[in-house]
Amino acid sequence: MKTKIIVLSIMLFLSCFSYSQIIKSIGFKSGVSLSNQKWEHSLMSYGRTFNTFAGYYSVINADFIKKENWELGIDFGFYKSCSKSEDDPYELSTQEQVGMTDIRIGFLTFSPILKLKTQLKSFTPYLIAGPRIDYFVSRLSNDFVKGMEADINKTQFGFNIGEGILYNFNNFSIFAEYQFFYSFTKLIDKPALLASQFISRDVIKINSHIISLGLKYHFTKN
Repeated sequence: MKTKIIVLSIMLFLSCFSYSQIIKSIGFKSGVSLSNQKWEHSLMSYGRTFNTFAGYYSVINADFIKKENWELGIDFGFYKSCSKSEDDPYELSTQEQVGMTDIRIGFLTFSPILKLKTQLKSFTPYLIAGPRIDYFVSRLSNDFVKGMEADINKTQFGFNIGEGILYNFNNFSIFAEYQFFYSFTKLIDKPALLASQFISRDVIKINSHIISLGLKYHFTKN
C-alpha cells in the first residue's frame, strides 16, 4: 500500500508540473545495476564468496530548470541489487554450509539531479550529482530477501554521482549514463541471532553502479 501511495504521489507531482509547463523535458532511461553487497559480522560473511550479477534499472526523468551550463531535475523509478553467494571450498573457517544463495533486493528510487554540462555541437557531455532516497519493495525482491524483511531498514538514504553524454536532434535527445549509487544507510544492522565474540551483529551495506541508455523529449527545441 505504501508503495502505491509513493508512486501515485510522484506521478501526480509530475502531472501537475507538466500541465503548468514548468517541466522543460521528460524522458525515460533503462539499463543494468551492478551492486556491491557487503555483509559484515555475519555468518554469511565467513567462508563465503559473493558474485555480483546484473539487475535492472528503470526510471522516469524530468527537468525543471535548464540553463546554458546546468540543469535541475528528478529521477524516479526502480532498480534491483543482485548477487549470488556460495561456500568457499578453500576457506577452513566456514561455519555453516548453505550452498548457493540467490540474493535479489528491489528498491524504488527517487533523486533530485543536478547536471553540469557543456555544449559541443550536437553532443552534450555532463556530470551528475544529487541526494537519493531508496525504498525497499518486497515485490521486487526474491524469497530469500523477503524472509529478512522484518529486519530491513526500508528507507535508504544516499547520493548519486556520475557522468553522461547526450545527442540532440530536433526536440529529442538520446543519451548514455553511468552513475554510482552510494548509501549512507545499512540495509540491515541488528544483533546477530547467534551472537559470539566474533559475530555480534548482522550488517548489510549496498552500493551500486548503474549503466543506462535513455530517450528524452524537450518541450522547446534545443
